[in-house]
Amino acid sequence: MRNRKKKKVFNKRYKRQFKMGKMAIGFTAVFIILPICIFLLSQTNQMTMKGDKIAKLEQKTKELSDENQQLEVEAARLESIQGIQKDVPKTDMVPTKQVDYVNSQTNVAFDK
Repeated sequence: MRNRKKKKVFNKRYKRQFKMGKMAIGFTAVFIILPICIFLLSQTNQMTMKGDKIAKLEQKTKELSDENQQLEVEAARLESIQGIQKDVPKTDMVPTKQVDYVNSQTNVAFDK
């Protein structure tokens, strides 16, 4: 009779319960919170680096805009009357001999 298998009797009221000790809860919290913190730190670091890059690009844009404005002023200066007068012989222009100015207070148009 000793060799007889005992029948396992299950209590119908028995509910499985998952119990964790204090150490297990601590390790679980660390393994969940630590990756989240590392992720947040890396994201913050990337945003800071991109902010620095954006600031450098904005500064370069401002410098290039200032240089462009200076070049436009230089181009206008080179195209001034003096520059045109130097090119007069090349373009077959003839200088005027007499200049007649019209008085803006008269309402008469005249023909020469």
